[in-house]
Amino acid sequence: MPTPDAAVDAAFDTVIQCPLTLRRQAILQLAGAQYPAGRQELAQAVDAHLATPEHDWDGLWVAMHGDTLQAALWVQPLPGNMAQLWQPHATGEIAAELLAAARRFMHEQGFALCQTVLAPDDTAAARQLEDAGMRLLAPLEYLTAPVSEPPTAPAIRLSPWAALGHEQQLALLGAVQEDSLDCVALREALDTDALLAGFLQQDDSAPANWWAVYLVDAPDSAPVGALLLAPRREVQGMELLLMGITTPARGRGLGRAVLDAAFAEACKADARRLLLSVDTTNTPACRLYRRAGFSCYSRQQVYAWIARPTT
Repeated sequence: MPTPDAAVDAAFDTVIQCPLTLRRQAILQLAGAQYPAGRQELAQAVDAHLATPEHDWDGLWVAMHGDTLQAALWVQPLPGNMAQLWQPHATGEIAAELLAAARRFMHEQGFALCQTVLAPDDTAAARQLEDAGMRLLAPLEYLTAPVSEPPTAPAIRLSPWAALGHEQQLALLGAVQEDSLDCVALREALDTDALLAGFLQQDDSAPANWWAVYLVDAPDSAPVGALLLAPRREVQGMELLLMGITTPARGRGLGRAVLDAAFAEACKADARRLLLSVDTTNTPACRLYRRAGFSCYSRQQVYAWIARPTT
Protein backbone atom coordinates (compact mmCIF):
# COMPACT_ATOMS: atom_id res chain seq x y z
CA MET A 1 0.00 0.00 0.00
CA PRO A 2 1.33 3.50 -0.78
CA THR A 3 2.69 5.84 1.83
CA PRO A 4 0.31 8.70 2.78
CA ASP A 5 2.14 11.37 0.81
CA ALA A 6 1.86 9.26 -2.34
CA ALA A 7 -1.77 8.30 -1.88
CA VAL A 8 -4.95 10.00 -3.00
CA ASP A 9 -6.87 12.10 -0.47
CA ALA A 10 -9.23 13.92 -2.82
CA ALA A 11 -12.78 15.16 -2.60
CA PHE A 12 -15.49 12.64 -3.41
CA ASP A 13 -19.26 12.53 -3.53
CA THR A 14 -20.13 8.88 -3.24
CA VAL A 15 -18.81 5.31 -3.01
CA ILE A 16 -20.52 2.86 -5.37
CA GLN A 17 -20.02 -0.54 -6.95
CA CYS A 18 -17.92 0.00 -10.03
CA PRO A 19 -19.85 0.33 -13.31
CA LEU A 20 -18.65 -1.87 -16.15
CA THR A 21 -17.59 1.21 -18.11
CA LEU A 22 -15.12 2.19 -15.37
CA ARG A 23 -13.76 -1.28 -14.58
CA ARG A 24 -10.54 -0.97 -16.57
CA GLN A 25 -9.81 2.45 -15.09
CA ALA A 26 -10.50 1.15 -11.57
CA ILE A 27 -8.14 -1.80 -12.03
CA LEU A 28 -5.39 0.47 -13.34
CA GLN A 29 -5.93 2.74 -10.35
CA LEU A 30 -5.68 -0.25 -8.02
CA ALA A 31 -2.44 -1.35 -9.67
CA GLY A 32 -0.90 1.98 -8.71
CA ALA A 33 -1.43 1.10 -5.05
CA GLN A 34 0.63 -2.09 -5.24
CA TYR A 35 4.34 -2.74 -4.82
CA PRO A 36 5.93 -4.38 -7.93
CA ALA A 37 5.25 -7.98 -6.89
CA GLY A 38 1.76 -6.94 -5.81
CA ARG A 39 1.04 -5.55 -9.28
CA GLN A 40 1.92 -8.92 -10.78
CA GLU A 41 -0.32 -10.67 -8.24
CA LEU A 42 -3.17 -8.26 -9.04
CA ALA A 43 -2.72 -8.91 -12.77
CA GLN A 44 -2.92 -12.65 -12.12
CA ALA A 45 -6.04 -12.16 -10.00
CA VAL A 46 -7.69 -10.09 -12.73
CA ASP A 47 -6.79 -12.69 -15.38
CA ALA A 48 -8.28 -15.44 -13.20
CA HIS A 49 -11.61 -13.60 -13.06
CA LEU A 50 -11.94 -12.68 -16.73
CA ALA A 51 -13.94 -15.83 -17.44
CA THR A 52 -15.77 -16.04 -14.11
CA PRO A 53 -19.40 -14.97 -13.52
CA GLU A 54 -20.00 -11.23 -13.69
CA HIS A 55 -21.01 -11.09 -10.02
CA ASP A 56 -17.39 -11.85 -9.07
CA TRP A 57 -16.80 -8.17 -9.84
CA ASP A 58 -19.50 -6.98 -7.43
CA GLY A 59 -16.74 -6.41 -4.88
CA LEU A 60 -15.05 -3.74 -7.01
CA TRP A 61 -15.91 -0.38 -5.41
CA VAL A 62 -15.06 3.14 -6.52
CA ALA A 63 -15.14 6.58 -4.95
CA MET A 64 -16.54 9.14 -7.38
CA HIS A 65 -16.39 12.93 -7.57
CA GLY A 66 -18.97 13.77 -10.17
CA ASP A 67 -18.00 11.66 -13.19
CA THR A 68 -14.39 11.33 -12.07
CA LEU A 69 -13.09 8.13 -10.47
CA GLN A 70 -10.95 9.10 -7.47
CA ALA A 71 -10.03 5.74 -5.93
CA ALA A 72 -10.90 2.04 -6.14
CA LEU A 73 -10.92 -1.04 -3.93
CA TRP A 74 -11.61 -4.70 -4.74
CA VAL A 75 -12.90 -7.52 -2.56
CA GLN A 76 -11.81 -10.47 -4.69
CA PRO A 77 -13.72 -13.71 -3.98
CA LEU A 78 -11.54 -16.75 -3.31
CA PRO A 79 -12.31 -20.45 -2.91
CA GLY A 80 -13.28 -21.68 0.52
CA ASN A 81 -15.62 -18.77 1.36
CA MET A 82 -12.70 -16.36 1.63
CA ALA A 83 -11.81 -13.07 -0.04
CA GLN A 84 -8.75 -10.95 -0.77
CA LEU A 85 -8.84 -7.20 -0.21
CA TRP A 86 -6.97 -5.11 -2.76
CA GLN A 87 -6.45 -1.83 -0.94
CA PRO A 88 -7.20 1.63 -2.34
CA HIS A 89 -4.65 4.18 -3.45
CA ALA A 90 -6.14 6.61 -0.94
CA THR A 91 -5.99 7.98 2.58
CA GLY A 92 -8.29 9.83 4.94
CA GLU A 93 -12.06 9.88 4.52
CA ILE A 94 -12.01 8.48 1.00
CA ALA A 95 -10.14 5.37 2.15
CA ALA A 96 -12.33 5.03 5.24
CA GLU A 97 -15.52 5.07 3.15
CA LEU A 98 -14.17 2.55 0.66
CA LEU A 99 -13.05 0.22 3.46
CA ALA A 100 -16.42 0.57 5.19
CA ALA A 101 -18.18 -0.40 1.94
CA ALA A 102 -15.84 -3.38 1.56
CA ARG A 103 -16.53 -4.56 5.09
CA ARG A 104 -20.31 -4.34 4.60
CA PHE A 105 -19.97 -6.21 1.31
CA MET A 106 -17.94 -8.96 2.97
CA HIS A 107 -20.65 -9.58 5.56
CA GLU A 108 -23.47 -9.34 2.99
CA GLN A 109 -21.74 -11.98 0.87
CA GLY A 110 -21.17 -14.24 3.87
CA PHE A 111 -17.39 -14.50 3.50
CA ALA A 112 -15.79 -16.12 6.53
CA LEU A 113 -12.64 -14.06 6.12
CA CYS A 114 -11.30 -11.19 4.00
CA GLN A 115 -7.55 -10.67 4.16
CA THR A 116 -4.87 -8.34 2.86
CA VAL A 117 -1.12 -7.92 3.35
CA LEU A 118 1.13 -5.05 4.37
CA ALA A 119 4.84 -4.46 4.63
CA PRO A 120 5.86 -4.49 8.32
CA ASP A 121 7.01 -0.86 8.20
CA ASP A 122 3.79 0.48 6.65
CA THR A 123 2.46 1.83 9.93
CA ALA A 124 0.15 4.41 8.35
CA ALA A 125 -1.64 1.76 6.31
CA ALA A 126 -1.81 -0.51 9.36
CA ARG A 127 -3.55 2.22 11.36
CA GLN A 128 -5.95 2.77 8.47
CA LEU A 129 -6.88 -0.93 8.36
CA GLU A 130 -7.19 -1.14 12.14
CA ASP A 131 -9.48 1.90 12.13
CA ALA A 132 -11.61 0.01 9.61
CA GLY A 133 -11.90 -2.94 11.99
CA MET A 134 -9.23 -5.22 10.59
CA ARG A 135 -7.00 -7.18 12.96
CA LEU A 136 -3.49 -8.47 12.58
CA LEU A 137 -3.90 -12.11 11.66
CA ALA A 138 -0.26 -13.14 11.43
CA PRO A 139 3.20 -11.62 10.97
CA LEU A 140 4.80 -13.74 8.25
CA GLU A 141 8.36 -14.41 7.18
CA TYR A 142 9.04 -15.80 3.72
CA LEU A 143 11.95 -18.21 3.81
CA THR A 144 14.05 -20.01 1.23
CA ALA A 145 16.76 -22.66 1.28
CA PRO A 146 18.84 -24.20 -1.52
CA VAL A 147 17.83 -27.71 -2.48
CA SER A 148 20.38 -30.45 -2.10
CA GLU A 149 20.05 -34.19 -1.66
CA PRO A 150 18.98 -34.55 2.00
CA PRO A 151 19.62 -37.50 4.25
CA THR A 152 16.99 -40.19 4.05
CA ALA A 153 14.15 -40.07 6.55
CA PRO A 154 13.71 -43.75 7.48
CA ALA A 155 11.15 -42.98 10.19
CA ILE A 156 8.48 -41.97 7.67
CA ARG A 157 7.14 -42.82 4.26
CA LEU A 158 5.03 -40.71 1.92
CA SER A 159 1.80 -41.87 0.32
CA PRO A 160 -0.04 -39.90 -2.41
CA TRP A 161 -2.66 -37.54 -1.04
CA ALA A 162 -5.08 -38.71 -3.72
CA ALA A 163 -5.07 -42.19 -2.19
CA LEU A 164 -7.13 -40.74 0.66
CA GLY A 165 -10.85 -40.18 0.25
CA HIS A 166 -12.16 -36.64 0.61
CA GLU A 167 -13.36 -37.19 4.16
CA GLN A 168 -10.00 -38.75 5.08
CA GLN A 169 -8.21 -35.72 3.60
CA LEU A 170 -10.33 -33.36 5.69
CA ALA A 171 -9.79 -35.44 8.81
CA LEU A 172 -6.00 -35.47 8.33
CA LEU A 173 -5.91 -31.75 7.61
CA GLY A 174 -7.92 -31.10 10.75
CA ALA A 175 -5.68 -33.37 12.80
CA VAL A 176 -2.43 -31.63 11.78
CA GLN A 177 -4.03 -28.21 12.36
CA GLU A 178 -5.21 -29.11 15.86
CA ASP A 179 -3.31 -27.00 18.45
CA SER A 180 -0.99 -25.76 15.70
CA LEU A 181 0.90 -22.56 16.52
CA ASP A 182 0.88 -21.39 12.91
CA CYS A 183 -1.65 -18.63 12.07
CA VAL A 184 -3.92 -19.50 14.98
CA ALA A 185 -6.53 -16.86 14.12
CA LEU A 186 -6.82 -18.20 10.58
CA ARG A 187 -7.25 -21.75 11.84
CA GLU A 188 -9.99 -20.62 14.20
CA ALA A 189 -11.81 -18.65 11.48
CA LEU A 190 -11.93 -21.32 8.76
CA ASP A 191 -13.16 -24.88 8.73
CA THR A 192 -11.15 -27.65 7.11
CA ASP A 193 -13.16 -27.47 3.87
CA ALA A 194 -12.17 -23.82 3.51
CA LEU A 195 -8.54 -24.54 4.37
CA LEU A 196 -8.37 -27.33 1.78
CA ALA A 197 -9.97 -25.09 -0.85
CA GLY A 198 -7.39 -22.41 -0.05
CA PHE A 199 -4.49 -24.81 -0.57
CA LEU A 200 -6.02 -26.06 -3.84
CA GLN A 201 -6.31 -22.47 -5.05
CA GLN A 202 -2.58 -21.99 -4.51
CA ASP A 203 -1.50 -25.05 -6.53
CA ASP A 204 -2.55 -25.63 -10.13
CA SER A 205 -0.88 -29.03 -10.11
CA ALA A 206 -2.52 -30.34 -6.93
CA PRO A 207 -2.45 -33.02 -5.67
CA ALA A 208 0.54 -34.22 -7.70
CA ASN A 209 3.00 -33.15 -5.01
CA TRP A 210 0.76 -33.64 -1.97
CA TRP A 211 1.45 -36.45 0.49
CA ALA A 212 0.10 -38.16 3.55
CA VAL A 213 2.86 -39.10 6.01
CA TYR A 214 3.02 -42.53 7.65
CA LEU A 215 5.39 -44.15 10.14
CA VAL A 216 7.60 -46.77 8.55
CA ASP A 217 7.33 -49.05 11.58
CA ALA A 218 3.51 -48.82 11.61
CA PRO A 219 2.51 -49.20 7.94
CA ASP A 220 -1.10 -50.11 8.66
CA SER A 221 -1.80 -47.28 11.10
CA ALA A 222 -3.42 -43.92 10.36
CA PRO A 223 -1.30 -41.16 8.80
CA VAL A 224 0.69 -39.06 11.25
CA GLY A 225 1.22 -36.01 9.09
CA ALA A 226 0.72 -34.12 5.86
CA LEU A 227 3.12 -32.57 3.34
CA LEU A 228 1.71 -30.31 0.62
CA LEU A 229 4.15 -28.99 -2.01
CA ALA A 230 3.52 -26.78 -5.04
CA PRO A 231 5.92 -26.20 -7.95
CA ARG A 232 6.97 -22.61 -8.54
CA ARG A 233 8.60 -22.92 -11.94
CA GLU A 234 8.98 -19.18 -12.43
CA VAL A 235 11.66 -19.20 -9.70
CA GLN A 236 12.83 -22.80 -10.23
CA GLY A 237 11.45 -23.60 -6.81
CA MET A 238 9.07 -25.76 -4.85
CA GLU A 239 6.85 -24.13 -2.24
CA LEU A 240 6.00 -25.89 0.99
CA LEU A 241 2.32 -25.01 1.43
CA LEU A 242 1.83 -27.13 4.55
CA MET A 243 3.71 -29.58 6.67
CA GLY A 244 2.23 -30.81 9.90
CA ILE A 245 2.25 -33.65 12.39
CA THR A 246 -0.78 -34.94 14.27
CA THR A 247 -0.84 -34.22 18.00
CA PRO A 248 -0.09 -37.80 19.22
CA ALA A 249 3.00 -38.01 16.97
CA ARG A 250 4.57 -34.70 17.99
CA GLY A 251 7.73 -34.46 20.05
CA ARG A 252 9.47 -37.35 18.28
CA GLY A 253 11.57 -35.46 15.75
CA LEU A 254 9.18 -36.20 12.89
CA GLY A 255 9.00 -32.54 11.85
CA ARG A 256 12.61 -32.64 10.64
CA ALA A 257 11.94 -35.97 8.91
CA VAL A 258 9.01 -34.44 7.00
CA LEU A 259 11.11 -31.40 6.11
CA ASP A 260 13.86 -33.67 4.80
CA ALA A 261 11.21 -35.45 2.74
CA ALA A 262 10.18 -32.07 1.30
CA PHE A 263 13.79 -31.42 0.26
CA ALA A 264 13.92 -34.88 -1.32
CA GLU A 265 10.76 -34.27 -3.36
CA ALA A 266 12.03 -30.85 -4.45
CA CYS A 267 15.29 -32.49 -5.53
CA LYS A 268 13.38 -35.08 -7.59
CA ALA A 269 11.52 -32.24 -9.30
CA ASP A 270 14.83 -30.50 -10.17
CA ALA A 271 13.85 -27.49 -8.06
CA ARG A 272 16.76 -25.27 -7.03
CA ARG A 273 15.15 -23.85 -3.90
CA LEU A 274 12.49 -24.68 -1.36
CA LEU A 275 10.25 -21.80 -0.30
CA LEU A 276 7.76 -21.37 2.53
CA SER A 277 6.08 -18.84 4.78
CA VAL A 278 5.88 -19.10 8.54
CA ASP A 279 4.05 -17.25 11.29
CA THR A 280 6.88 -15.59 13.23
CA THR A 281 5.07 -16.25 16.52
CA ASN A 282 5.46 -20.00 15.87
CA THR A 283 8.83 -20.28 17.59
CA PRO A 284 9.32 -24.07 17.23
CA ALA A 285 8.69 -23.95 13.47
CA CYS A 286 10.97 -20.94 13.00
CA ARG A 287 13.72 -22.73 14.92
CA LEU A 288 13.29 -25.88 12.80
CA TYR A 289 13.54 -23.95 9.53
CA ARG A 290 16.57 -21.93 10.61
CA ARG A 291 18.40 -25.09 11.63
CA ALA A 292 17.60 -26.58 8.24
CA GLY A 293 19.34 -23.68 6.48
CA PHE A 294 16.40 -21.41 5.60
CA SER A 295 16.91 -17.64 5.40
CA CYS A 296 14.38 -14.83 5.21
CA TYR A 297 13.87 -12.94 1.93
CA SER A 298 10.67 -11.02 2.74
CA ARG A 299 8.28 -10.11 5.54
CA GLN A 300 4.61 -9.26 5.47
CA GLN A 301 1.78 -8.76 7.92
CA VAL A 302 -1.59 -10.34 7.19
CA TYR A 303 -4.62 -8.31 8.28
CA ALA A 304 -8.18 -9.55 8.06
CA TRP A 305 -11.81 -9.06 8.81
CA ILE A 306 -13.15 -12.27 10.32
CA ALA A 307 -16.86 -12.99 10.28
CA ARG A 308 -18.48 -13.66 13.59
CA PRO A 309 -19.77 -17.25 13.64
CA THR A 310 -23.54 -17.59 13.61
CA THR A 311 -25.27 -19.56 16.36
